Amino acid sequence: MNNIFELIIIFILVAFLSYIPIIGPYFKLFNTMIHETGHALAAILSGGRVRSISLFQNTGGLAITSHRGFIGRVFTLLAGYPTASVFSVAYIFALTEGWYTYIAMTLAVILVYNVIFWVRNIIGWVWIVSVLAGLYFLYTNQYWTSFELGLTIIGLMLLMQAFLSAWVVFIISLKDKHEAGDASILANTTKLPAILWGSFFVLQGAGFFILGASVWLGFDIITFVQVNVLH
Repeated sequence: MNNIFELIIIFILVAFLSYIPIIGPYFKLFNTMIHETGHALAAILSGGRVRSISLFQNTGGLAITSHRGFIGRVFTLLAGYPTASVFSVAYIFALTEGWYTYIAMTLAVILVYNVIFWVRNIIGWVWIVSVLAGLYFLYTNQYWTSFELGLTIIGLMLLMQAFLSAWVVFIISLKDKHEAGDASILANTTKLPAILWGSFFVLQGAGFFILGASVWLGFDIITFVQVNVLH
């Protein structure tokens, strides 16, 4: 897939796919899963605990965590959107390198850990089990084209939704500071305005989206860093 025109067409088709009922929400839940996993990991790293994660049919999610202090709570609340953004770019890079088996293994580890230790609602369980079963079926039956296509769709959906979800929370923070999800909770916790947090989320989301799209279209990020940053 070195043809830029072909890569752009695939990108557009996946964007269109996200608006198809049932199919779109199903793939959007990958971004929700990574977002909530980011909250959970941040809670653990800051000395807190993860009580549960829930995934919902409307593509929303909820991570219930406990924290030892103010800094841990803020760190946990901040982590969701950046985790999704960073993960999406790493995923896109792995796609361009053709590391499909490693991508599938990474997804499997994340999903299995979540379904065993954190996810505690039926929609979440059913979704995770269906994804794991689908990947296992395609891999063990050596349906390589479908296997690689499925992983590609997941990766591009992650990249798009990492940005779009941040954009949505930014717009909501402009209109209703009390209904802007993580931005509103951060505002209540830090006493800083929700629009500030919404702006941070959308700016990092835009930056990583541009980076991920550039990698997808053939930009050599490793060479760029070596030439412009390390020298």
